[in-house]
Amino acid sequence: MNRPRQQIINAGRALLDLKLQNTHSGNISLKVGRRIYMTRTGSRKGHLVPADIIDFNVSDHLKAIPRISSEAGSHRGILEYSNAVIHSHSIAATLLSYFETQIIPVDWPGQFHLKSIPVLEFKSPAGSPEMEKEIPDILRSHPALVVKTHGPFVRGISLDEALFHMALLDFSATILLHLKSLGVNPPVMNISDYPTIKPLKILGQPKVVSDISIVKTITQIASDLFELQLSPLFTGSISLKREKQLLISPRATIPRYFKPVIYQVPLMVETDHFFTKLHQAVYLHSGARSAIFTHSPFGLIQAFSALSRGQKAIIPVDAEGKILYPSIPVLNPAEHFREIVRQAVRHKMVVLSGLGVLSIGDTLEQTIHHCSSLKNIGLIKTRYEMLKRDGKDLIKWE
Repeated sequence: MNRPRQQIINAGRALLDLKLQNTHSGNISLKVGRRIYMTRTGSRKGHLVPADIIDFNVSDHLKAIPRISSEAGSHRGILEYSNAVIHSHSIAATLLSYFETQIIPVDWPGQFHLKSIPVLEFKSPAGSPEMEKEIPDILRSHPALVVKTHGPFVRGISLDEALFHMALLDFSATILLHLKSLGVNPPVMNISDYPTIKPLKILGQPKVVSDISIVKTITQIASDLFELQLSPLFTGSISLKREKQLLISPRATIPRYFKPVIYQVPLMVETDHFFTKLHQAVYLHSGARSAIFTHSPFGLIQAFSALSRGQKAIIPVDAEGKILYPSIPVLNPAEHFREIVRQAVRHKMVVLSGLGVLSIGDTLEQTIHHCSSLKNIGLIKTRYEMLKRDGKDLIKWE
């Protein structure tokens, strides 16, 4: 099988796993040279086979291509200046499109990578000529947009980047949708309020870890982050301490059919990369042996909710959460690393408002227990507060 088709097959599977499609919705395209590879209309995106992916020349007449998607014109217009396009039916983004003319993320990942997401309204919001004209024009200056009542389109220089943009859009929309449902106006936090976060650069010649047991463990943890949606695709980081070495896997939230990259670097190596420095701080200022950083959506939702009430901690309402994590501190993301680590040691994890969650432990299996528990704590508390806010008793069936 050629590489473009395999990339599209993996992307379709990831979109289904992330619940960004139903079985047959959406479409994916990838440009390689003068050829465009695109999913056929009506294909099952989570179970694509090579025959589901057609390829044609960029100058071919679209109407002459059998079973081509109705969105092919929009895709081809975008592929004039980009290399990959994905259209999905993200529920959160589609719901927000009924009420917003643009989606402005309140979380750092969305602010940093997407900035603002236009919402476009069309008389015919599926494969229309006006969409073919306007969508490529708008996506020249934005990595993502949402068609009102229909769903998002994203572009990327690669299919991985397009997948990242789609996952991030759904993540930011999910946070906004729940905050609006809770009636929470989150504290205004702009990019300037967050620490300066630079692209990851491993100094020198880092050793790529190939130890089978370590790779197996981190692959399992990374796939759990993905399957439980504890952080958007290709975000978050996982680390282990080995004597004076830091083993770190960046962009760690990936499914099993993607391979993690694990670097070994000296624990004391100088870096200006925020997340690497945070992992280093865990081992320099505590006895922990492992750490995971995630951009937990329901952790961030509840952190914003707590701050809006003048509270500096998430207090669980479920029984297990109350026992294991009676108080989960919420800190300013610009707080000193030593204080972040101190709070993480005391409470097993700490939320950095708008940014994410640091969890620590003796093993990765123990550490992921903390951040996976936070998802349930945050989800239960969010839904409980939404029901309570209605001011009505739940309907009781006889």
